[in-house]
Formats: sequence, structure tokens, C-alpha cells
Amino acid sequence: MKTHFCKVGKTSPNINTTTNLKDLEDRYTRSIEEAYNIEQTDMGLSDILLYEAQKLKQRILNLKRLNSKGFDAAF
Repeated sequence: MKTHFCKVGKTSPNINTTTNLKDLEDRYTRSIEEAYNIEQTDMGLSDILLYEAQKLKQRILNLKRLNSKGFDAAF
């Protein structure tokens, strides 16, 4: 098997985009507001937006927990 197409272990996530707490909090509030505004017209879309907001909230809480333990993102 040729491995020239395999990218496992060769790519890494962009830490600056995944750990920017302020942007995540802004996206969370926008999702909650949009879900509330759409709730009366499209309940399915509102549920999807609330689910996405819940996932964002969990990421925010995880990042805050990591930051409070004194870990540094730049190893």
C-alpha cells in the first residue's frame, strides 16, 4: 500500500482558532439569540441552533477549566 496520500499525524489543528475564548462566547450568544428569534417560525431549525449552542457552551467550559488549571496552549 502506498502511503503518499496518508495525512494521519502530519496535520495539526490551528490552536489559535480553536482556543479563542472570546470568539466562542460571541458565537454562543449569537446562536442563542438566533434560536430564540426563529423559535416561533421553525422549531426544527431552532432545535439545531440550540444544540450547536450547547456544544459551544461545553467547549467554553472546557477551555475555562483548562485555563484555570494553569495550562498554557503554547507548549
